[in-house]
Amino acid sequence: MRPAYVVAMAGIFFLPPMTLTGEVNPTVILSGLQVVGRGYGSNGTELQAFNQPSGVTLALVIRAPENKKIVDVVDSKCILEKFTDDRGNNLLDNVDWDGFPKISKDGRYALIEVTSKGRPSPDASRLLAVGTIHCRMAASERTEVIENLKLEVGVKAKIRQEIIEVMKVQADDEGLNLVLQISRKLKNEMKDIRFYSVEGESVDLWGQGAFSFGNASQMEYHLDLKSIPESLRIEIDVWQETEIMNLPFEIESGLGFQE
Repeated sequence: MRPAYVVAMAGIFFLPPMTLTGEVNPTVILSGLQVVGRGYGSNGTELQAFNQPSGVTLALVIRAPENKKIVDVVDSKCILEKFTDDRGNNLLDNVDWDGFPKISKDGRYALIEVTSKGRPSPDASRLLAVGTIHCRMAASERTEVIENLKLEVGVKAKIRQEIIEVMKVQADDEGLNLVLQISRKLKNEMKDIRFYSVEGESVDLWGQGAFSFGNASQMEYHLDLKSIPESLRIEIDVWQETEIMNLPFEIESGLGFQE
């Protein structure tokens, strides 16, 4: 006869929300400009300046209002509507937004690059770019705590009416591999996650990954543990009051630009 297992619901505790103050409009500024001429050698690709293909790249910085933080920048929804030089040459040729925008640790700034394969006219002195940055910002963040998550497959906990379920627990010589299933909605609202022993000692996180399907996401964490503890304490920073912002920009630049 197979033994019966009991699935425990872990308790959730809340720490006070961390709120920002102040009010300034978000802005988009030019942070960098790179122009690469044609390549040389075999197929025009053997010798390329900066090891980059021919074209123009703009590095754009998004500056958040003082009462908000940048959660993410959605490159697939960013738009470059106009890109020309001062000779009227259209540079909207195979425009590509960087799929890995960077966000500063304090959430105040984000950096995204957009590249066109077009090249300015030889006698051009200025560039004009018009478009929209699509990003998500939050007014605050809140830390939610799972005090005692049992490390058994099938164990569940609840955060914000969202279920977190243990899908895999495996230890080997490289550490503990823990897979948690959450909703895609909760994944998009998570800023950070930390693991502790039930005694309060911090557990190092060596790496993590995610796989989404439908409305669910599986989060894989590699922890610095050589054996499987009975339980872990987990802290999750969750964004509060998120909103979508479409930030229009119009940039005209020569060799020097706004700092």
